[in-house]
Formats: sequence, C-alpha cells, structure tokens
Amino acid sequence: MVSTSAACAQSRPSSRVERLRERILDAPQEVCVERAVLVTRAMAENQHEHPLTRMSLALARVLDEMTVVIRDGERIVGCRTSKLKGAPLFPENKTRWIETDLDNLDRRILQRALITEAEKRILRQEVLPFWRGRTVEDRLAEILPRDVAKDIETYVFTMMLEITYGIGHFTMNHSKVLAVGMRGIIEEARARLEALSAGERTGEKGLFYEAVIRSLEAAIRFARRYARLAADLASKEQDPVRREELQEIARVCNRVPEYPARTFWEAVQAVYFVHLVAQIESGGNSVSLGRIDQILRPYYEADRKEGRVTEEEARELLSLLFLKMNEIWNVLEEAFIPGGEGPEGKTTQNVVVGGLGRDGRDATCDLSRIALEAFADIRTVQPNFGVRISALSPPEFFHRAVELARDGLALHFFNDDAIVPSLVDAGHSLEDARDYGVVGCLEPNAQGKTFGSTFAVQINALKCLELALSDGMDNAFGTRAGLRTGDPSTFQSFEDVWNAYHSQLSYFLGQMVRGMAALDQAIAERVPSPFASAMIEGPLEKGLDLTRGGAVYNSTGVELMGFANTADGLYAVRKAVFEDRAFSLKELARWLSGNWQEAEEKRLYLLRKIPKYGNGDPGADAMAARVLNHFCDELSRYRNFRGGRFWPGVFSVGFHIAMGAFTGATPDGRPLGGILGNGLTPTTGNAVSGPTAVIESVTRLPLRRIWNGANLNLRFHGRKLRPENLAAFLKTYFQRGGLQVQFNMVDSAVLREAQRDPEKHRDLVVRVSGYSALFVGLSPTAQEEIISRTEYEL
Repeated sequence: MVSTSAACAQSRPSSRVERLRERILDAPQEVCVERAVLVTRAMAENQHEHPLTRMSLALARVLDEMTVVIRDGERIVGCRTSKLKGAPLFPENKTRWIETDLDNLDRRILQRALITEAEKRILRQEVLPFWRGRTVEDRLAEILPRDVAKDIETYVFTMMLEITYGIGHFTMNHSKVLAVGMRGIIEEARARLEALSAGERTGEKGLFYEAVIRSLEAAIRFARRYARLAADLASKEQDPVRREELQEIARVCNRVPEYPARTFWEAVQAVYFVHLVAQIESGGNSVSLGRIDQILRPYYEADRKEGRVTEEEARELLSLLFLKMNEIWNVLEEAFIPGGEGPEGKTTQNVVVGGLGRDGRDATCDLSRIALEAFADIRTVQPNFGVRISALSPPEFFHRAVELARDGLALHFFNDDAIVPSLVDAGHSLEDARDYGVVGCLEPNAQGKTFGSTFAVQINALKCLELALSDGMDNAFGTRAGLRTGDPSTFQSFEDVWNAYHSQLSYFLGQMVRGMAALDQAIAERVPSPFASAMIEGPLEKGLDLTRGGAVYNSTGVELMGFANTADGLYAVRKAVFEDRAFSLKELARWLSGNWQEAEEKRLYLLRKIPKYGNGDPGADAMAARVLNHFCDELSRYRNFRGGRFWPGVFSVGFHIAMGAFTGATPDGRPLGGILGNGLTPTTGNAVSGPTAVIESVTRLPLRRIWNGANLNLRFHGRKLRPENLAAFLKTYFQRGGLQVQFNMVDSAVLREAQRDPEKHRDLVVRVSGYSALFVGLSPTAQEEIISRTEYEL
C-alpha cells in the first residue's frame, strides 16, 4: 500500500546528499591500473590452473590487495578503484585497444580519461606483454570463421562490444544474499561439492564449486577490510557525530554480506557490496540492481515498525546508494565511443520500482515512492531509473512519477500489462515474468535468474536494404559487401525487392549467430564468472558457470538498427515505384548509388510526399509491422551457445549515429551518412501528425514479440506540458499495448545555451536512447541529433 507524503515529496535532499552529489560531478574521470596489475600477477602465478580456478584466485587477489577507501560523509561504502571516478581495466578480455589508445586516453575530446605516466609505464612493461595471446580477443581470433570475420568488417552487424568488458547485463538474487548471507551460500556450495562423486570432485563441477567458495570468501574478506578501515577512522575522528557513523559502518561491514541483513542500512550496504564485487570480477556493462524496492522492502518495513529508521533516513541511504553507482564507469576504446555516446562509459546500471508482484497483485509500496524521490534528489546519469506501471498501480504513485518526468527527471516507464505476457511468450514462467527486473538500457528479464547478453549484437536492417537495391554493393565504400541478390532493374514487383532484402538480412543474421557462438565460447573458456554464478539462480543447482549456460534463463539480445528508416524505405519503394509509378527502380538504384546527385527533387519527394511510419498511416504502419515480424521470424530459427534463444530488440544506444555513418543513401530520402532512426521512434522530422499518431503507429506493431525491449523516445516542452495531459497520454499508450516510453523535456533554447556555456550546464541530463548522458559530454553530432528531435505538444 502506497501512502501519499507531501513532506517526503516536497522536502529537499539532505545536505549530505547535495555535498556528495557535487563531489561526484566535480570529480575527474581517471583510469586506474590497480585491478589490471593485480589480475595480471595472479594469472601469471596460476596460468596453468583451470580457468575457474584462475579467475577465482585472481578475484581474491584483487579484493584482498586493492586499495579500500572511505570518503568523508559516506554511509554506504565500497569502491571499484582507488580513485573517486576511476575506470579499471580488464586486460583478460582485450588488450589491443589499450595498446592503441594508451597515449591518447588523457588527450581525448570525448570521454577523456586521466592517466599518469607511471601508470602507462606499468601497463606497457608488465600488464600488456603478459596478455599477448591469452585474451578473449585472441581466442576469438583463433576460432572465429574467416568469412564471419570478413562480414563483421562490412559494418552490417557488430558484436564486438562484449569483448572489452565481458557480457554483463544481468541482475542478481540480492534477496537470497540478504536472507541467508554469503556464508549460507558458501555452505550450500560446499554441501553440493561434498555430494559429488570422487570423479566429479576433480572435474569441472568440483572446480566450479571450489571457485564459488573461494570467490565468496574473498568478498567477505573485502567487506571486513572496510570494517577495519571504518573502525580505524572512527578511532581518530574528532567529530562525535561522524565518529558514531564510522563505528556503525564498521559494525555493518562486519555483519554483511557474510551474514543475513537485519536492518535497512545493513541491507542497502549488502546490496552494494554484491553489486560492486560483480563489477570488479568481470566489469561487464549494465550489471543492474533491478527491483530495488522489492529487494529492500522487508528490511525497511521491519525498521519502520521498530522505529529504527525514518522515511527521510531511508531516502538518504538510497540516494547515497545511487550516488555510489555514479563512481562506476568504464572507459571505452576510442573506436567504440560513437556507439556509447556520453562520458560515463555506458555502464547503464538499471534500477526499477513499482509493478506487479509474483502473485499478480500490485507490489508498489512506500519504498517504491521513497526510492523514486531519492533518485529525484540526485538527478544524475546513474542509475538508469525506471517505473513499472500496470492497471493496478496506485494512481498517486503513477501521477508522482509523471510529475517528475514532466519536470525533466530522466525516467523510463514500463508497461507490465504488455511486458509480462511478452516474457511468458519468451519462455518465462508467469511468476518469473511478473518479477522481471530491467538491465542495461531497458531490457526486461527475470530478476536474479537470467544471464542474457542483452546488447550483444547490433544489426543494421537499413544497410541490408541498401545492399538489396545494389545487388550487394556497398554504396558507402564502393566495395562488395552483401549477397548478389539480383540487378534491381530486373525486379518486376515489390515482392522481388522484399525477397532481396530478406536474403540480405537472413544471411547476415546467420553469420551473426556463427560469430556469437565463437565469441561466447571464447568467453566461457577464458573468463568464467564464479562470483556472479553464485549470485544468480541456476549455476549452483547445475554445477555450471553462467558463461556455459548455468542460469535458469539464457538469452542473447539482437538489436535491429534503422528500423523506422527500413520500414519507410520499403514503403517508399512499393508506393513510388510499383503503385504510383513515379519513376523506375533502375532510376532509384542509380540515385542511391550516387547519393542523390542531380536528384535532390526526387529525394525530397520520397522524404516529404510518401507517408511515413509514425503518422497513423495504415500502409506505412503495415510495412513497419512486416519488417518487425520478419526480424522476429528470422531470429526464432536459432539458439545461442548457452542453449537459450536469440531475443529480438529495437533500441540503439548510440548506434543509430555510428551505423548511420556507414550506410549509403536510402529510399526513405536519407542521404549517405545520415543518422538512423532511434529504436521504435519515427525518423526525425517525419512524424508530423503529433504524439497521438505516433502511439497509434507504434501500437500497430507486433510489440509482444520484442522480448528484449524497445525504446520510444518522445520530446516535449516540459514547461508547456500539464502533468494530467501527460498522464492521460501515457495511460492511453499503455492501454493500447505500448511497452516502454521515455522523455526529453529540455527545450532547444536550454540545449543551445548548454552548447555555448557547458560549465554552467555540467549536470544537464538528457536521454540518448535507452540510457541517459550528460549533454555537455556528448559529441557535437549527438548533441545536434537530440536538438533536432521533434518537440511535441499535448
């Protein structure tokens, strides 16, 4: 039951929260080599051991020897590096980019990362030489089929982000850790180890359980190091208030995560320790907390009943937890920055509140509201915060979230009434589907039961259409890239065009599947994850690491890039060439090959006169639905390395910018190099019939089949928008079956001012795609793309 609380909703964040928020915003982004050095030394000493043993020994070495820091004012403690905003390196995955980018890291314009000459020297002399030939990247090069490697170079699809930092993209079973403690999980693993036969104990199962135990014992020691540091600081602290806080931090860290949490503070700290160690183990992007209100609810309600915590104290602790998440970032290799726009390294640690419980009843509670207010207090890029809504959601909770979104808070809205049935179709039990968490940008899956590489692959559908209209020639580079699907001048009907598009997309999806099998095999062989395996349901029961399919649910996300352009382009061909006969396909193919030279009038005709998806036009929307159904049908033919399914998704992160740069002119009127559409959002400037027409078009799509999530970005002028109108719009969209929506409420004048005076707007947060970024840290191209988005009125 959610109670309204004007005091909680209207009160300001605590001075502590404001102070720590300013500190993290002011902190420089730096590279920290400590983890890389410790992992390298541990691997060198144990290089002949089994990968499970090696990885668990390396994690133990890092947790036992890395610098531990408790900063002034902190109540939730734990750091991934010795630097406030430090990015560790993960050389076990990939080192070539480090060698290439090392001298330029602190000179970049985008995603600049400070690094000392001493740190560069130890990387060159000790770390990088050891890893040559031993990384995931090296193993992938050995087993990746040569024809797949060649096709990756065409930029039709990419799967390379997974190498730099690992798979990531999971939530953990925090509720279990809070209930039984890591000591309880160690006992479970030990009992399963002892139940094995003598032969199994010396085999992979036995090694797996030993690695789990070793990793969890190291995590316990890591927390105790913080307890000792807090006690030491308390003994020297002159301020009695801070001394008492440090003593309590010491007590909390001696208790959790080893033993079950008993208080709200202990529960919050335990959650962060688990989150932090998982981030240290593999560094994979988008390790997420998920349903934070449901995880912490029992401890908050017990403390409230016993008078141990107030709403204001709980709100502060959650704000402090969220601020700690802003310390976690990954430095991207320079070549991948356009695909992960923003200075934060695309860690996208997702948190979601509200929604249905496993029993089908509304689970929104007081802590859902308090967590929402805690995020509003900090208004930072991390966490990537979402609100789950269903027909049963309390109106006051829904309307408060709408008010905050209207005021510019970067929120996702997720529709349980559409997402839960979709997850059931994907293979989840009904109870697990109702208990979905969200990872990364907006990807739903069963909380603490899923190992889904949800942003593994990005495939450019529009590039496939380009190749279909050029007999496989790449008009951007002038080389052959795709299949020979026929000279378009010989096509007699639109179905001939469709069949060529089908052949191109089907071929590249098949190549992607082969590539992902090699990449997932390389990851499983070189960098298993015994700690994370103990935190997710399935691996302990199976005696099998996550990377080999240990989780209850295993999936691989494949994102369709350029969806709206592809639909618009195919519809333009059908209508202009085969229905209206405005010109021939041969002529169109020539104009596309020449990037509309001497054909600007025809380009504008296709761009402005042919109906576009996003305006409620039945013909254009039917083509969009056909494109999406076809994508889902083609993916359904395959299974991944871990035994799971490939899940279709339609969201782009920054790849709508990056992949657009490598895509030739297309029949929707787009020029060579033009930016692609963003997720399910209509192409910029072409949704001219207003926001209600947009949701009419979107909800004509087979949304239930998009298991991996899809983003709809809409932009309004927040100061002109009444909250009740936005609430009615959202309710209508969700009643029609919409999955997700997010908003930018910053008007163009403010964005232009931020370009002119970035220091004054250093904390301005905007939505890029399924994630947020600090506007002033984006590239000029990304800034202009956001400014150019259609600004609607309701």
